Amino acid sequence: MLGRVYKAVAAQFTVYGYDDGVRYVCAAKGKLKLSGEIYVGDIVEFDTRERIITGMKPRKNSLIRPYVANVDCVIAVVAPLPEPDFLLVDKIVINAIIENLEPIVCVNKTDTDDGTLAERVEKNYGEVARIVYVSAVKNEIGELIEVIRDKVVCLAGQSAAGKTSLVNVLTRSEAGEVGSMSEKLSRGRHTTRKNEVFTAYGALIIDTSGFSELNLPVENPNGLKDYYADFSEYAEECKYKGCMHLLESEADCGVKRAVINGRICNERYERYAELYREVNDAWKKRFL
Repeated sequence: MLGRVYKAVAAQFTVYGYDDGVRYVCAAKGKLKLSGEIYVGDIVEFDTRERIITGMKPRKNSLIRPYVANVDCVIAVVAPLPEPDFLLVDKIVINAIIENLEPIVCVNKTDTDDGTLAERVEKNYGEVARIVYVSAVKNEIGELIEVIRDKVVCLAGQSAAGKTSLVNVLTRSEAGEVGSMSEKLSRGRHTTRKNEVFTAYGALIIDTSGFSELNLPVENPNGLKDYYADFSEYAEECKYKGCMHLLESEADCGVKRAVINGRICNERYERYAELYREVNDAWKKRFL
C-alpha cells in the first residue's frame, strides 16, 4: 500500500495508509533502515501485514533540520519572546527558496507585541515572504488558516515561539506538549522532540522540534546573493558584474547605496554579510 509518513521516532515510523485511512506503525526494510533517509512527509510503499516500509517514492523537495519532505510551504514562527533570531529566519527562508517552497513568516503572540516586532518583521521580510499575524492564546488564527488550507506545511523555528500551541489551536486539541520559557535565559525550553503530522482545514501540518542553529545548503559564497530577491533590483545598479555587495573595493555598489538610503533594511543586510562570512569560511575549509 502507498502511504505518507506522519511521524518518525527512532526506527519506528507512523504511516497513514492512503487506501484505508489507517495509521500503521512500521519499521524500515534493508537499505532504507540503514540509510536513515526516511523523513516525515515521505510517500512510501509498505506491507500492511508485516508493518515494514519497502520503498520510497521520489520527493518533490526536502529540508534538513527539520527533516521533512514533500511540503508546499515552510512557516517560520517568531514571537516577542523568546527574542527572535532573524538570522535563523533568514536561513529558513533561503532553504525554502532553494527547495522551491513558499516561505511564510508567522508572528505569534501578537497579544504581547506593542507593534515593535511587527514593524521589524515587515522591514526585514515584507518583500521576500508572506507575513501573517496570529495569537494562539487569543485564538486569533484566521490569517494562518488561509495560508495553510489544503496544503502540506511545516512549522519551523525557535523553541517556545508557539509552534505547538498553534497546532493545538488549529486542531482544537492538545495534540502536542507546549513548552515553557526559561526565566533565567528568556529563551524557549525544547519540548517537541519529534516531527509529526497533524490535520486541520484540509492541511497536513508538520510540527517540528525547536532549534537554534541551521546550516545553509549553499557551498559557494558567490551564490548566496542569488537568494536575496529584495537585493536584485539594486544589484543591477552595481558598477561591476559579480559584485558581492560587501567589499570596500566594490565601488558604486547599488545594494550598499540602497542600504544607506534606507531602501534595503540595514539589519537584514548586516545579516547577509554575516551569512556570507559563514559560507565563505566553510568554502575555504572544504579541502582541509
